[in-house]
Amino acid sequence: MHQRGFTILEAMVAAGVLSVGLLGLAGLQGMSLGKNVDANDVTRVTNLAADMAERIQNNRQYVLDYHNTDTGVACPQNVSTQRMALGDCAQWQTLVANSRLAGARGVITVTSLDPNPTANPVTMNRFLVTITVSWQTMRTDVSTARTKTVTFTSLVAPE
Repeated sequence: MHQRGFTILEAMVAAGVLSVGLLGLAGLQGMSLGKNVDANDVTRVTNLAADMAERIQNNRQYVLDYHNTDTGVACPQNVSTQRMALGDCAQWQTLVANSRLAGARGVITVTSLDPNPTANPVTMNRFLVTITVSWQTMRTDVSTARTKTVTFTSLVAPE
């Protein structure tokens, strides 16, 4: 007899719990969408770096011509730079610029593992190639945009 308003109270509590759950699901949806965009950016960057690594491997006898390649500046116009390396630089600049990544920039450094390979043939004249691609995350608020960087290293031995 004293339970007349108890059903309404149960319904209100259930509606409150349901609304909190739905708000939580909406928050998770937004966060997962943001992570999906971040994963897409990392995939693009990985493909850009892998593309350049393959280009360097295919032209490995001129690996030093790729040193200091930077998509933020013009390709080197040295007479001594090999034509294929110049073409790879120009094509990679275009790929990075058209990647739809905010502030995308790629840098390549080539380091000899032994500065005197003839005196120390154990190193077999190998080079460490480092490809670094950086970009800014896309956020609606510019103040929260962060720069992200992915670095790939590869060991190259000219033929």
